[in-house]
Formats: sequence, structure tokens, C-alpha cells
Amino acid sequence: MYKILAPFLVALILLSGCVVKGPSTALRIITEESPPFNFSDERGNITGQSTELVREIMKKTGDGGVIEMLPWSQGYALVQKEPGTVLYSISRIPLRENMFKWVGPIGFADNWFYSRMGAGIKLDSLDDARKVKSIAVYRDDSNQLYLQEQGFTNLDISENMGECIRKLVNGQVDLWLGPAEGLHFIAYGAGVNPAEIEAVKYVRRAEWYIAFNKEAPDSTVQSWQKALDELKQAKDASGVSMYDKITTSYAIPQYVTDGVAADTVVKLVEKTAADITADAAGTIKKINAGEAPYLDKDNPQLYVYIYDTNVNEIANADNPAIVGRCLRGVPDIAGKLFRDRIVEGAIQNGKGWEDYVFTIPGKIGIYNKSAYYMLATGSDGKQYVVCAGRYTDKPEQ
Repeated sequence: MYKILAPFLVALILLSGCVVKGPSTALRIITEESPPFNFSDERGNITGQSTELVREIMKKTGDGGVIEMLPWSQGYALVQKEPGTVLYSISRIPLRENMFKWVGPIGFADNWFYSRMGAGIKLDSLDDARKVKSIAVYRDDSNQLYLQEQGFTNLDISENMGECIRKLVNGQVDLWLGPAEGLHFIAYGAGVNPAEIEAVKYVRRAEWYIAFNKEAPDSTVQSWQKALDELKQAKDASGVSMYDKITTSYAIPQYVTDGVAADTVVKLVEKTAADITADAAGTIKKINAGEAPYLDKDNPQLYVYIYDTNVNEIANADNPAIVGRCLRGVPDIAGKLFRDRIVEGAIQNGKGWEDYVFTIPGKIGIYNKSAYYMLATGSDGKQYVVCAGRYTDKPEQ
């Protein structure tokens, strides 16, 4: 019966002009922690300038895939050998040209030689850098490959940029070749004050690309390139392309036009502090359960979170998964240790405001935010720092 019907079904499809479309390509997409291009926000969501461009490309092509965060050397090696894998953001240099199939460019980073502040190192040319004892570079990064191509033999290879910058300030190396973009985040993440280092010579600009495993179908690579080109070329009513919108959204923190009023934030913190004083355990349980008023159901951007005096997250109405983590030394996207400053300010002054930069779930870019905090003594005798934040409106000129 099925054999008899099959030819008629095929003929019917052809006559009706229907096309049976195959499933979209499923890809394993890999990136590394390198803000502002690729990074995980506090909720564990992978975001950043390059990430959002990749997502927009996938919307256009219809390709499926999961973006995951891996150490650079691991992801770099994996995409060279595993079909169906993709890596971003990666610099396209001659040495890598035949290792991958390429889509881009999707951005850039300017790279400088950095020294310890006051080290007195002066570089008039690239050759002068050959005379120092050692230069820190990140393993398999384009800066390492670039210097090796130039014949440098005084390289000290580290597993991440944080290790590079720590070696620099500790005097273990003389120079570090690293990117200006995201420098503060790299430094603070490594426990280094960026004021301890100085740029001594500009070296090169690295343009970022998306790299496909060499076995990727040319049609897939071409469709991604076409989608990226369209993101750059198509303009909205204001004359701005999606590409420009995304890249500028992560270059400069934005303001909102519908932020929560400051006095609303203050009242919520004051009420929570009073509740902690009356019943610490019960209040913390309600906060972590996302109960009102600690999480505003009508405006989920308004919520309470609490630190102890060691910057451990004790409660969070919006993201209970973060509870229990020590966030001392963890910066915002701009490299500011705002959590440390909140706790320090609460201990010293009792209450106050702290500005920082944060993401907004479901929106592209980074945004200016401010947290109001208050020190409270709980019913259990412990001290707590109660906080709530608001995305800020553009200040009047």
C-alpha cells in the first residue's frame, strides 16, 4: 500500500511547488572569557559583543547550536580536530589561515607592550623588546604566535591573561603583550590594580573572526558571512546597523529611560534591613524563594540581595544560584570591584550608593547601574549588607 502511494505523494509535493527543507545545522560553538567580547554575566549567561553578533547571525541562518565557555587552549585545540565546531573571538593571522574556515571580521583589539609602573622600560621599536629578559604571553593566543613569527625567543607562556599580568606586577617578567580592550577587567580579575602597569609601546591590532572546523560545509560558512554582511549593511530608521548597535552597546555603558525610582530602592532596602533585624533566617529564606516584596513581580529588575562582611552572597531574590559564592575581588564588566566597595562602604558608613556596570537580561549591551546598601544586624547577631539596585537614567546636562 505504502509503495503504491509513495509515487503519488512525491508527485503531489512537486506539483504543489513545496520544498522539503532539511534540518538546520547543529553546531558546537565555543568561546572564552574575554570581556567585553565574550563573558559570563552574574547569572551565568554567556554574553558580550561577539556573542551577540554570533546569536544574530544564527537567527538569520537558522542554524542551531549551543554556545559554551572553555579555556582558550582547550577550545582552540578542539575546533581544529572536531567537525561541527566553531570558535570565536579569534584573530585571523597568516599562520592560522589554512587551519580553519573563516567568517568576519566581527571586531578588533589593540595590543600593547605593558610594563610595571615605574620600571623605566622604554621601547623605541619592536626590536628593543628582544633585549628584555622575558615577555609574558597567553598560550596559543595570536600575540604569542605573532611574536614567534617575528623570531622572539624570550617568551614566557602562561595559561591565561590573568597569570600574565600577575607575573608582570610581581617582577617575574619584564613585559606583557596584551589587549587594551578589557584591560581593567583582566587586571581586577587577577587581583591587580591596573594603575600598577603602564603601556609602553603599541604593537598591533588584532581583528576578531569566527573560525569553523575545516570540514564545515562551504555553504554554511558562506551563509554565516552573508548574514554578518547584512548585519553590517542593513540600517534601521535612525540609520544605524545592527552590527554598529551591538558593538557600541558593549563599548560604552548605556542608560535606561524607565529606571526604578531611587526612593523606591531605598524603601525596599530599609524594609528588608528591618526584617533581617526581626527575623534573619526567615527573611533570608523568603528572599531566596523570590517572594514579594523582595522580588518585585511587576518589575523583576527590582530585587534584594545580601552579602556578609566577607563579601559572601547570603541571599539573592533574583538569582538564588549565586548564593554561597564569595564575590570578593570579582569585578563588573568595566573592572570595578563594586561588591568589595559596597561592603567596605557599609562597614565604614552604614549606608550609601555604589555605581557599577551590569547587563540586563534579554537586552543587548552593558548598562549603568547603582546599588543602595545598608548595614543591618540580624536577629542572629550577625552583620549583613542589604542591597538593591536600579539601572540609571542619563543625568541631565
